Amino acid sequence: MGWAKEELSRIDLGDQRLNARSIKLLQQFAAKPTASIPGACGGWAETIAAYRFFAQEEVDWRDILQPHID
Repeated sequence: MGWAKEELSRIDLGDQRLNARSIKLLQQFAAKPTASIPGACGGWAETIAAYRFFAQEEVDWRDILQPHID
C-alpha cells in the first residue's frame, strides 16, 4: 500500500471514484509541491480530472482533511 493510500485509507467522499481520485491527487501534488495543478498533474486529461474533483459540490475540504485528523 502506498503512503497516500495509507494516509487516506479512511476517506469517505460518498463515491469510490472520488476516494480514488483524492489519493491520486495527493500523490501528484506531493511529488511536485510547488507546481501548479496542470504542472503537478502532468497531462491535460489528469488536469481536467483534478478540476472536476475540486468542482464537486459534495466534496468538502473537511472530508478530505478528516483522515489526517483521525
